[in-house]
Amino acid sequence: MMALLLDLKYALRQLYQSPRFSAMTLGVLLGGLSIALFTFSFLYTTIYKPLPLPDGATAKRLVVYNDGEFDMPTAWEFQAITQSANSFAEIGIFRDQDVRLSKGDAGRNFFGASVQGGFFEFSRTKVLAGRTLNAQDCQPGAPAVAVLSEEIWDDEFNRDPQLLGQAIELNGVQTEVVGIMPSGYRFPHIARIWLPLPDKVFDAQAPVSEQFNAYIRLKEDVDIAVAEREITQILHTLQQQNQQHYGMEPVQKQARILTFQMAQTGGEGATVFFFLSAVSWVVLLLACINVGNLLLARILEKQKETTIRNALGASSRRLIGQLMWEGVLITLLGTFLSVCLVGAVLDYVNVALRSWLPGAGLFWWQYGLDGATLLMALAYMLSTVFLAVFLPAWRSTRQDINATLRDGTRGAQSRKAGRLSRILVTTQVFLVAILMLIGSVSALIANKFVNLDLGDDYQNVMSTRYSTPEHDYPSAQQRLNLTYALMNAVQNHNAVTHVSVAQWLGPRVVYFADKAYSDEQKGTDIDTISMLGDFQATGVQLLEGRLFNSGDTTDKRKVVIISESMAKRYWPGQSALEQHFTMELEGKKQQVFVVGVVSNLMNPKSLFGKLDSADEIYISGSQFVQTLQKLSYRILPGTRNADEIFYQAMYKVAPNLEIVQTVMPAIKNRDKMRESMKFISNLTFATGAFALVLAVIGIYGLTANAVAQRTHEIGIRRAVGARDSTIVRLFMRQGAVQLAIGLGLALLLFALLAMGFQQFTEGLFPVGAYFAMAVAVSVALAGVVLLAVYIPIKRAIRLEPVAALRYE
Repeated sequence: MMALLLDLKYALRQLYQSPRFSAMTLGVLLGGLSIALFTFSFLYTTIYKPLPLPDGATAKRLVVYNDGEFDMPTAWEFQAITQSANSFAEIGIFRDQDVRLSKGDAGRNFFGASVQGGFFEFSRTKVLAGRTLNAQDCQPGAPAVAVLSEEIWDDEFNRDPQLLGQAIELNGVQTEVVGIMPSGYRFPHIARIWLPLPDKVFDAQAPVSEQFNAYIRLKEDVDIAVAEREITQILHTLQQQNQQHYGMEPVQKQARILTFQMAQTGGEGATVFFFLSAVSWVVLLLACINVGNLLLARILEKQKETTIRNALGASSRRLIGQLMWEGVLITLLGTFLSVCLVGAVLDYVNVALRSWLPGAGLFWWQYGLDGATLLMALAYMLSTVFLAVFLPAWRSTRQDINATLRDGTRGAQSRKAGRLSRILVTTQVFLVAILMLIGSVSALIANKFVNLDLGDDYQNVMSTRYSTPEHDYPSAQQRLNLTYALMNAVQNHNAVTHVSVAQWLGPRVVYFADKAYSDEQKGTDIDTISMLGDFQATGVQLLEGRLFNSGDTTDKRKVVIISESMAKRYWPGQSALEQHFTMELEGKKQQVFVVGVVSNLMNPKSLFGKLDSADEIYISGSQFVQTLQKLSYRILPGTRNADEIFYQAMYKVAPNLEIVQTVMPAIKNRDKMRESMKFISNLTFATGAFALVLAVIGIYGLTANAVAQRTHEIGIRRAVGARDSTIVRLFMRQGAVQLAIGLGLALLLFALLAMGFQQFTEGLFPVGAYFAMAVAVSVALAGVVLLAVYIPIKRAIRLEPVAALRYE
């Protein structure tokens, strides 16, 4: 114990006497640990951490993959599962929706959810006051009731103790408040108001059955894989029946039981987690390499002293312990400061989310220091101690005692030490170059998205998404009449100039008469949009022909409007008007005629390409009536309470519309995307810059150590007449070789990644942009690395030859 205390006291004295070394080493380690720890904690909370609910680890989501595509079960499928499956203990469905709380002529939107009876019991959370929703509330004819969050009770009703049992106006309907949930409760996502999900949603037959989010809790003795197989078989049997009875297209279905977090990422959360974790580990590895280099340089200064102790009989374990203490103390302090810093940053993230995101984000986004983060901090600390502290100390004890005692610390490095130094420099150059190149591409992508021409104009445009309840409007003509009435009510407002209703339908198969298709060959997939109203509502311009009108009814020939890119692609040099082709719509092939051509619109297929790299077909919303739609209306600049325009029209025409997305400026979501891309760009730039700083420190430390080991050699060369410039070129040439190897390997890997990215994005960037990035990164990195090599060499040759020959 006494020896341990002496070693500890000696290490503390050494660190105190070398403040620059201590500060530099601590700063490098603090940066690497903080980046790695923050990345883990943020991603773990977002994707993997159990829900902050009682028994939250067993609360799961049930999703369905249709032909490998992530999707949600329909009400029809949910009924079959509840009737036939035996693996679950609790199951239910819900739908996220916006709920408007009106007070007189004013109103405010809140995030809400329509839920079944048993929903609150599933979350294992008791009501603060009143009661929760039950199965009777969902039955036809039941009075309108709602449960509010404590935040709404506090902010909107000043904690009125008489609120329970009173009626408030929600979505234009007088609704009785029957319960209040405790503060912070926002299950299933970001809800603050909960309404009953009507049982009549189960009345719709399979072809028109709506999709819902499904939650599930398995029986204790049932494995997830077993439950997935059981439910998949039920869905497979149901799909075969639907094909026979309703003529539905064959679809390969697979049930998956995921966490709420994983389901929210579309099942891709693991990919994001491991990719970003790998990047953070690379940064931490760079930090470990640099800290190890700095500690190795310190250890080599004591090489002769260590060798003498070894020769006198000191054990390798004792020597390694003595050499490690400085690094261990720095690592302990760095880990402690890193935990404090990350905790502060996570607290700031919580504050930023409340101000930046509507509803403050998903309810499980509660970032902060938890047990998993502290355990990972311990793992990072132990990894750092092993890589940056133990290995250099262990390496220094494996030396030739006789050679060290004979030569001291003068003369040449050992071949192994020299080879290790060169490998470390090359590795750092490679890793830093890769991070900088990937960061450059990320910054370029972010800049592209920020300035992306999407082919539309959302300035002074309000938009909302709604679903027409088919149980209230069972026929297509009834739903169409409702849409027209709603559009007219909005259009009649003095501040509204244009109105449109659209719905993105995704790709539809198209067949052209002048092309021959075999039985096995499929037609061309072209993105299709259902459209009613004026295209100018979203800034799309009519270039030729006409728009849809009231004469385009279901009993007339089917008409379409196509994008300019499609007109030029399939009918070059001629007018596309009155050209015809066949599309698969509503489960059958329909012949359609072109009546108009409009400007190009950016769609998911062309998101990574040029505006005209993909085509769009607009079908008439009056000939192919949709249930879920997006209504957009252009307003005069400076219009106040623009959202009230839609809600007043809705309450007048169809108060029972199901609002899927609240009314908001259409540009708002796009600005959020651009802000996100800017943040990603800044983050990747900062990571690359930090990696570059690490490289400078590490390479400088390695070079300084290598030069110090060869100071005696430099003195001999100068004594026999070698010029200073010759000695500088000798060392610079060695540094250039390591730079060329590391940078060359990085550029080779980058070239392969760039080729794949270029093919995937259909030429998003010109090939010259990749060359420019490679050249810029190469020049910057080469300049920094060679400067880090040059400075210690220049310092060494300033010594007089006599002083260099005596250097130890």
